Amino acid sequence: MEETIAKPGFFSRIAGLVSREQEDFEEDYDAPAPAPLRVHAAHRYSITVRRQVVSFQDAVSAADGLKRGEQQVLNLTMATTELREKIKDFMCGVNYAAEGTWEELGDNVYLLAPASAFIEVAPASPRMQTERN
Repeated sequence: MEETIAKPGFFSRIAGLVSREQEDFEEDYDAPAPAPLRVHAAHRYSITVRRQVVSFQDAVSAADGLKRGEQQVLNLTMATTELREKIKDFMCGVNYAAEGTWEELGDNVYLLAPASAFIEVAPASPRMQTERN
């Protein structure tokens, strides 16, 4: 009796090589068990609104908050002109050192944001431009 052996085709041989290599690799490789996946709660982003800055100590508190990475909104309308200029100079220095963003929101109202915050400033509306001029 004559026995016929089927010759494997090209794709069968390639598939056989890949599956054999993978099986050999899995047998030889003794990997440690993967570490469990840990999910951390997202940190909350802090924004501090200082509605009435009337002393230099309020500015120091705002500077400390900016150094901690908290966004600050300062309303200097209630401060005297001399104190307002002193606070603006101080906060400009702190903001420069922190590489933060400084935006004027209104008359004597400022936004200071840490470098990690992205601040997008929309263009002024025609009405706002008219009031400024």
